[in-house]
Amino acid sequence: MRDLSGIASVPPRPAGAFQPRLRLVLGLAAMLAAVSTGGFAQTWTTAAGFWQSSDDDGKPTGWFYFVDKNGVFEGRLVKTFRVPGKPTFDTCGNCPGAQKDAPMLGLTIVKGMKRQGAEYRDGTILDPRDGTVYHAQMELSPDGKSLFVRGYVGMPILGQTKTWTRLPDNVIAAADIPPDSVAAKAAPKPKPSPNPKPATAPASAHP
Repeated sequence: MRDLSGIASVPPRPAGAFQPRLRLVLGLAAMLAAVSTGGFAQTWTTAAGFWQSSDDDGKPTGWFYFVDKNGVFEGRLVKTFRVPGKPTFDTCGNCPGAQKDAPMLGLTIVKGMKRQGAEYRDGTILDPRDGTVYHAQMELSPDGKSLFVRGYVGMPILGQTKTWTRLPDNVIAAADIPPDSVAAKAAPKPKPSPNPKPATAPASAHP
């Protein structure tokens, strides 16, 4: 039998001696958990990505997908929300130019936004309800989670600003993002395949 008498003679370790090691272990565990769950805070430096617009009551009115085209940003509508008591439209009957009668999903609402740091200037924003196109500018919040969108007539001081909220980058799978509706409308439709001729039964031989 192993002699265990010496264990009793080991002096107890002060309670505080465990604290630095415990903090280290807990810190490493938290770091590993963050890595395994994607817990590190993501930072966004541009307006590219998905955004949600809301009404004055905080209810979502639409999702927009912004893309960067050589420093010029545009955003198209990729999801709509039905509002009780208000009409809905599948196409933009009042839109000007090539966007007239284009499907609402995939309709480019924000155009020509030239990036200058956190600010975006010289753009336009379309109101698809009546086809009006307003001058517009945007500003990205320091944390990249809010986009301040201002539409105006004449001077910016005469406009109105709405705050759009950043959505996760995977809120819509890449394959499911509605394409630009004008380009989709103009794309040639695939020709239907010709109807195959019905097969004829071989003539039966008579003796």
